[in-house]
Amino acid sequence: MTDVASPPAELHSQIQEPVSALRSSRPKPKRVPTRVSIIAPKSSTEDVVTSLRSGSSSTAPGLNVTSTTWKKLILTIDGGGIRGYSSLIILRAIMQEIERIEQSLEPYASASTHTDRIPREQIPDDVFREGQYLPCHYFDYIAGTSVGGLIAIMLGMFGNGVDDCIGEFHRQNKAIPLADDASVVSSIEFPLIYRRNTWPTKRTRSFFDTFAKFTVTATARTLTNAPTTPSVSRASSQASAASSEFRKDTYQCQTLAWCTEVETRRSRRPYAFCTYAEEEGDSDQLISIPEVAKAITTPARYSFKPFKLGSGQFVDGSKQVRDPTLEVLKEITSLLDESEPPIDLLLSLGTDEHHAWFYEKLRSFTSQHSSVSAAKNKWAIDEEEGRSYNHYHRFEVPGIRLGWRKKFFLRQIEEVTEEWLSHPEQKQQINRYAQMLVERRRARAATARWETFALGVRYACFHEACVEKGEKSGENPVFTSRGDFFDHLDRRHDLTKRSARGLVDVEAELDKGRRFGCS
Repeated sequence: MTDVASPPAELHSQIQEPVSALRSSRPKPKRVPTRVSIIAPKSSTEDVVTSLRSGSSSTAPGLNVTSTTWKKLILTIDGGGIRGYSSLIILRAIMQEIERIEQSLEPYASASTHTDRIPREQIPDDVFREGQYLPCHYFDYIAGTSVGGLIAIMLGMFGNGVDDCIGEFHRQNKAIPLADDASVVSSIEFPLIYRRNTWPTKRTRSFFDTFAKFTVTATARTLTNAPTTPSVSRASSQASAASSEFRKDTYQCQTLAWCTEVETRRSRRPYAFCTYAEEEGDSDQLISIPEVAKAITTPARYSFKPFKLGSGQFVDGSKQVRDPTLEVLKEITSLLDESEPPIDLLLSLGTDEHHAWFYEKLRSFTSQHSSVSAAKNKWAIDEEEGRSYNHYHRFEVPGIRLGWRKKFFLRQIEEVTEEWLSHPEQKQQINRYAQMLVERRRARAATARWETFALGVRYACFHEACVEKGEKSGENPVFTSRGDFFDHLDRRHDLTKRSARGLVDVEAELDKGRRFGCS
């Protein structure tokens, strides 16, 4: 574990970048913009809804829904090849502690989707996911570089659990052929002179099976109706269904996959593929999940061609942003311009770079300023405390030294990581941040926004006039938030006036339109 500390005195003279530079505009990329405006669901409308409640409390005892409830929670995962497995072991420990805390508190939460706002029997089983505690329900953004980016896609984009990702690593460890001859392995890992190749190679192609299956022919889960409620139109269901596009609903956990953009006559620079909406004018340029997976892992060596995507070329970003925390901090603070710190918690998972694999050590010898850069990043993050974020912690496992024989890699990494996690200091930190994440999740689950964030809830109007209009036009409008649906019912169907006369109950009317979609 390493907490942020100020760099040595001799480094201060080398640190020229002012803090304000974190918010300066970067040159707009040719493709896949990373500057968008994320608008939170309306709070004012939901306050109106809350004021019209018929006596039922939406807040669990002992929980206070405050302005910090929906401040951003961010998880970042280092690049570094197979050592990304160490980050998964750390995250598994955090999620296990989260599960223990969730099950020890009242009300008892049997899954990370638990909420007292909606009766359990009304939530479809595949949406509720009994017994699962998923990182995508505890973090607003999950970001990673290289293999860390692949993990971020599995956790954030697919909504997988940590055990699913660990299982994927074990599957790949069996799928990749092993070589007993150290010279053969060396030539594969660090080809100084090797014929130009494409990515992924035959040796690594199986690693992309997880992502390649997400094609346009993949079966997508459409809107699932709550009991006794009418269905929405086929067109609306298809529009809300999951697809192969690297996109996620704006109000759900987002994924940032970092790599390096290669441009002619320009120095290489960090680049992020993001699951939130593109800027206006770029919506016709669709990017698929397999394309992103290949772009962020293409080796940054001259023996491999950069991965071409549209007008851009991309390679693995581990050399520039092995730990993407600072870049993520720049990105998120540029999206969320608030007077108070928009980020509540930043958790960074990785390994000590001083114990890097051989070819990465060789790389460090060729870079004279690698240690200065690492200290500069830590200092820059520390300078943002209280302005951009409230809490930051890095779990950094030291002492991972990998041998030549690949079949021992996962076992070695797991043993070293678990031994490090067994120290009292690490247990204390795991417990501290697990408690913080559980507290935030439970506070969020008491708000109307939670059903959109965790359960993929949408609303469709059930009134006859809207249903008939939808049948004629071929689609029935689907509302993203409960507040938007309230606005529609109030504007078109006089919900407030009817409620004031005692003709309807506001909450019951809103519940009738609830639909469970993709989460």
